Amino acid sequence: MAPKAAAAAAEEAPAPQTPRKRGRPRKVPVEQAPEEAAATAGQDATKRRRGRPRKTAASSDKLQGGNNNSPAAPPSHQQSVDAGEASPFSVLPREEKRVLLGHLNRFESSAGVQDRALELYVNSQLFQTAINEFRTWMLRALTDDLRAVLLELPSGSAAQELLFGYFAQFVLTKFKKEVRAYRDLVKTVDLRQPHLWYPIARSMKRRIIYHAGPTNSGKTYHALQAMTAAPSGVYCGPLRLLAMEIYDSCNANGTYCNLITGQERKEVEGASHTSCTIEMTSTQKRVDVAVIDEIQMIGDEQRGWAWTRALQGLAANEIHLCGDASALPLVRQMADAMGEELTVQSYDRFTPLAIEERYLRRGYASVQPGDCVVAFSRRDIFDIKQIIEQSTGYRVCVVYGALPPEMRRNQARLFNAPDNSYDVLVASDAIGMGLNLNIRRVIFHTLHKFEGNFKQPVSVSQIKQIAGRAGRRNSQYNKGVVTCLNKADMPRLREALDTPLEDLSTPAAGLFPEFEHLEMFAGQLPEESFARLLTRFGEEARLDGTYFFCKQDSVIHLAKLLSRVPSLTLEERYHLCNAPCNTRDPRSASAFLHFASQYALGVPVTLDIAEPKKAPASPEELRHMEAVHQIVSLYIWLSFRFKRDMYPGQQSAMRLSERIINLMAEGLHNIGAPGSLVFEQGKRAVAVANVRHNRILTSANEVSSDYWERYWTDGRGRRKSYALDRQSTQSGMQLAA
Repeated sequence: MAPKAAAAAAEEAPAPQTPRKRGRPRKVPVEQAPEEAAATAGQDATKRRRGRPRKTAASSDKLQGGNNNSPAAPPSHQQSVDAGEASPFSVLPREEKRVLLGHLNRFESSAGVQDRALELYVNSQLFQTAINEFRTWMLRALTDDLRAVLLELPSGSAAQELLFGYFAQFVLTKFKKEVRAYRDLVKTVDLRQPHLWYPIARSMKRRIIYHAGPTNSGKTYHALQAMTAAPSGVYCGPLRLLAMEIYDSCNANGTYCNLITGQERKEVEGASHTSCTIEMTSTQKRVDVAVIDEIQMIGDEQRGWAWTRALQGLAANEIHLCGDASALPLVRQMADAMGEELTVQSYDRFTPLAIEERYLRRGYASVQPGDCVVAFSRRDIFDIKQIIEQSTGYRVCVVYGALPPEMRRNQARLFNAPDNSYDVLVASDAIGMGLNLNIRRVIFHTLHKFEGNFKQPVSVSQIKQIAGRAGRRNSQYNKGVVTCLNKADMPRLREALDTPLEDLSTPAAGLFPEFEHLEMFAGQLPEESFARLLTRFGEEARLDGTYFFCKQDSVIHLAKLLSRVPSLTLEERYHLCNAPCNTRDPRSASAFLHFASQYALGVPVTLDIAEPKKAPASPEELRHMEAVHQIVSLYIWLSFRFKRDMYPGQQSAMRLSERIINLMAEGLHNIGAPGSLVFEQGKRAVAVANVRHNRILTSANEVSSDYWERYWTDGRGRRKSYALDRQSTQSGMQLAA
């Protein structure tokens, strides 16, 4: 029986692929039915054997039956060792055993063989079982003719091609049921044409306008002008902060606008415009003009799927994309696939941006009004705030991601106001978008930040985005300046700012399955847990080089937590796993599990948090209050996703959220204020540090000065100083200790 005949019952379907890591384009094989793949494997083996000098006509006739170009028919896997010309492997000479086992070992360990097996719908799990049984079968049912040809072939691709034809016939016959089940599974994870998921958008003739330019170039302004001038429109932004800002500005300027975020709904009577966060974008409601802000985030490893969904699914006659030019080639490719017109409008920066070559030799004692220090950890932000306030007398505003959006806006207003003592800002990369700030100079505390458990260089695009916040148009600073705390970071800063935006390509767009995809997938794997379903979907997802599957660590973590909660439907688990829960905080994870458990029992979900009575007096107390606010926000988010009567405390939760925000703002104002405990402790620390600073400069000169700047900036004294800079001179290290 030839391989093609053995596989004749297999149905034609798209071929699966091995999962690949993000950033490596997946090679999509030519569509081929399993029986065709099996036959082709044998034909390719024959073609590759032609012309080999050592092959004789006799041996070729033994294998092929004369001059026939098709491969020899392998023995049936039911045949016994006594049938036909089968030779028991155990009686073969030692050298023949060595050669035959060598061919089989190399065949089994070849990555190329496993990739080709996948074209027959033999996945990695089935492959291990099938390859072991194939080995046993081949050794039991090896004919004299096949043995002679294998002994004659050199090790390498020719032997693998020959063996693969037999393997294809064997696996498609013996594992027919498993192959068919996996083929059906693969059909549900084909994500190569996600634009077809949105029939309303595909029924429209949409026009796409890409506003490409750096920070502070007016690109978003022009897009918003088009939206507010239209009879109806929607703004889709990356942050609640931005959605709130557009909501406020539209209503203030006479364009009635609603607000929709995960934690907030505000409806304005007569409004035909909406400002929303990107994840809340509706693909069902038709509008005249849509604006998608920060389009380059379509390549974000975790959230990129939301930009892909908005771009492909918005039911808008006209879509305005705002961002730098890095995503333009990708968007052009996606527009071509959708058959839609793309127009590009380019913008230049309004004000110049210059590098200040003099890094901060005197550390943070030399900061000036209008300066913004950028650090990438909460601890560093508060250490820097304390040092600046103690050594300069300036009051310092802070902005970082864990602060509620309302507080970030309040801190921005304090910093921008000319008639108060808040002259300096210390912030995380959260200032890269969403806030209008009157910054004269951006100072990078460092150009490295932690990604998970590893410290990584800050990306070129992020450096450009943050640095571009200096010198905003219509502020008192008509020129922006950027520098670093440490001399060692200056070359990296210059390299980043000299890199054209056009060179920063976004290689692929993020994807995450809609619920309907997971529902179909779950139907093929009814026994799998939801966490395992998500993992398997990511492993089996079929993609090409245009898309990648977004990271889902947080989603899977929540899915594993929900494995303790019975009686939840698949759809309920899907929505719960998309909740904004800080999985790294045990308090938030515990609250999430409590809310889900109450809901699953059919009991109204309560928010058992007492109202705080006083403002936080230290950064540690402020962190605790931030965690409490995140839990309250989680409850509010859930109340908008599920039946309102299951979350009866929505209104009281909103009032509690407002109360917490007010106390946090009060605490942030008091932390570091003259007379506070933190202020007096910091004052004593700076006095001691100044003595050490002078001694280091005297004994170690420039090298120790560089060490001191890092020590000074960190603000943690001996505990961290040694780890910060091992290049400092030994004398300087001893003095600092």
